[in-house]
Amino acid sequence: MVYTITVPEGYGYVVLIALGLTPILSFAQGILVSTFRKPAGVAYPNAYATPQQMKALPVAYRFNCAQRAHANLLENMPQSMLCMLFCGLFHPRATLWLGGIWLLGRILYAYGYVYGSGQDEQGKGKGRTIGGAFWIGQFALIGLSIYVAMGLL
Repeated sequence: MVYTITVPEGYGYVVLIALGLTPILSFAQGILVSTFRKPAGVAYPNAYATPQQMKALPVAYRFNCAQRAHANLLENMPQSMLCMLFCGLFHPRATLWLGGIWLLGRILYAYGYVYGSGQDEQGKGKGRTIGGAFWIGQFALIGLSIYVAMGLL
């Protein structure tokens, strides 16, 4: 049996963000984590530097920030990507904008977390707030998904 699906004009841009740029961002953040791991003295399979390591080596704090930013991305990627792919079938332009806001916010979140949180745990990772706009994109995508789903009932 063969099925045909017709996608709206502009859907390719949605796919570009959801399945192209988002995985590239994840890969880039993984590389960033890797660049801090050895200088921080965090051996595999340990996911994070200990408080003692952070006191001895300030780069260990940066490693933890990079690791946490990457983990947070991985925690939020699945639903965001699915929302983009689903909503894009019905509202490709809105989804493109919301996905773009989400992606840019994720980039700023990671940058702020790693480079804007100070040199030690006193910073408490506060630099991540510069990318907090990703939540606007993410919640709007979830809301748009609900709106589209309600229209399908």
